Amino acid sequence: MTSKEEIKFLARLKKFPEKILIGSNNAVMEGFEYFTTSEYKKKPGAVKNRGKRMFANKGIKGTIRLVTHMAKIMPSMMINIKKNYSYMEDYLYSLENSKEIPHTSENVIKNFPNKDIWNDLLQYSWSKHKVIVGFTKVSKEYIFEGKAIPFKYALVFAQEMKKEPIEKAPKIDAGMEVQKTYNSLGIATNDIVMWLKDKYNIIGMANHPLGGLVDYVPLAEKAGLGLIGRHAMVITKEFGPRCRISPIFIDEKIFEETDTTEHDWIGEFCKGCGKCVSSCPAEAIYEKPEFAQASHSENTKDRYECYNREKCFVSFTATMGCAVCISVCPFSRNPKLYDKIKTKYR
Repeated sequence: MTSKEEIKFLARLKKFPEKILIGSNNAVMEGFEYFTTSEYKKKPGAVKNRGKRMFANKGIKGTIRLVTHMAKIMPSMMINIKKNYSYMEDYLYSLENSKEIPHTSENVIKNFPNKDIWNDLLQYSWSKHKVIVGFTKVSKEYIFEGKAIPFKYALVFAQEMKKEPIEKAPKIDAGMEVQKTYNSLGIATNDIVMWLKDKYNIIGMANHPLGGLVDYVPLAEKAGLGLIGRHAMVITKEFGPRCRISPIFIDEKIFEETDTTEHDWIGEFCKGCGKCVSSCPAEAIYEKPEFAQASHSENTKDRYECYNREKCFVSFTATMGCAVCISVCPFSRNPKLYDKIKTKYR
């Protein structure tokens, strides 16, 4: 999902390639953008009108219910997407006018790894927004095709989608919960980036969970929040895959990176489970992930495709989020299983 604000921001940011991070030559296209391209729309079975697809699947009552729900939260989502870029106006102005660029406090940089600030951040993020947090360096390969980011480190957040509506997937209740969490996490990241600036003079840029400048899933995995399962979702200890993800890009390495191999055992469990594969209404999830491209960045994994995104999009569009693969995942149904299964596989 590309906003006018994002297009304007990138056009201004890319004028300073030596000071920013631009997507690599083998970058992938952001999902929602791909489905607006002529390349996709020319393919057999392509969804050319999402509204019609939704109406055909859910009928008048379902469509009215969804439209009413979206009318309540869409203004908030648009406002918070705009804030992502309006908060960066001082930074862009300084670049364009050769002024001193807003920068994280030297005291914070010198006091690395800032354990007190980190613990304060964890407490604030959880108590106010119920989000978990990781910190990592951003790989250029995670930046979407044609996009760029101003800073090379990222705080990565995940927020839970409620269990009850997600378990009703593919009913519209699940799709509504997906959209609701997009909104609440967008609010959370904007609040946290301002909290960091006001309290600690830490400079960052929030990026909304809907769309975005980077591929959040491998970024969250790299930041140690979990491991990518067969359904292409990050399986976290706290929520399973029943969560949405968003980052705040940070200008300096002010915290210890939370990159870890702690969750690698999940891959072995997924190989023997396969509930997402057998339950997918679009038959979009592969029996075995397919190699897509080799990694060319330090501390990143080769990219594998877990599903056929075009088949998935048909179901996603018809239900405004689908979420069947999330609902049937054992880690989603009962996150308490995490430690029990981990003991077995480790």
